[in-house]
Amino acid sequence: MTQELILKAELQPTPEMTAMLTSTADAVIEDAYALVIDSATMADIANDEMRQAKTQAKRLKELRDLFVAPAKQIIETADGMFRPRMEALLKAEGIYKTKLLEWKSEQDRIAAEAQRKAAADARRLREEAEAKAAAERAKAEQIAAAKRREAEAAAEAQRKAEAEGNKRAAQAAAARQAKLEEEARQSTDRAEATAAELTMTAAAAAPVVAAVPSAPAGFGARKNWVAELAEGMGEADAIRLIARGIVEGRNDLITLLKLDMSAANKLAKAQEQHMSVPGLVAVNRPIATSRAA
Repeated sequence: MTQELILKAELQPTPEMTAMLTSTADAVIEDAYALVIDSATMADIANDEMRQAKTQAKRLKELRDLFVAPAKQIIETADGMFRPRMEALLKAEGIYKTKLLEWKSEQDRIAAEAQRKAAADARRLREEAEAKAAAERAKAEQIAAAKRREAEAAAEAQRKAEAEGNKRAAQAAAARQAKLEEEARQSTDRAEATAAELTMTAAAAAPVVAAVPSAPAGFGARKNWVAELAEGMGEADAIRLIARGIVEGRNDLITLLKLDMSAANKLAKAQEQHMSVPGLVAVNRPIATSRAA
């Protein structure tokens, strides 16, 4: 806008407006409350006052509309100046929010997929390491078992040599037994060390998941759970299922079936005393009518 735009209007009441606005609104209401209808004459007076009130209210509305027309025009003009830009900015904000939410959802999906893949890779590496460790332990146990059998044979040879009084042979057998038992222990220890190394190697080789990119400053997303119709379900279908749930004891669902009294009133006007709706009854409550004076 290249220059300042000044919008103004002067509202000047007419003599007719001034005359009709001399008495206060409370005084009019007090007069209506004060009138007592206890005869046909008072009923006629009340009817005349009612018609006068209706006529004056109608005229005052006409005068008010004329009185505020310039101000309304200014408001409409100002609204026309500001509203398009405001609406465009709000729409742009919504577009940006949608795009940012889509970006964040995609980043979360990528991170979740990377986490899933990393967990699968880590599990595979761990299982491979455990399988290799088990194989090493089994191999070591076979060697150790053979060594222990040889050690038992050496022990038997020692006992036999001692029974025969062959001291040198007994000592040699005892030395061989000790050597074989140590070799069996070393075989088991090496297998456990190899298994531990395989486990640590697998843990170190597990992939590291990159951090999810942080959201731009000032932007965030919060939970927003909403109820939607299930796939293939129409509103009428959902209402029937909710009603069935209530019949079966789901009283917590009652608040979902809001009673539409506006629709019930239309039904009462159409069917009058013949209306038949469980829990409702049609009642005739007369409405007074009047003509302006």
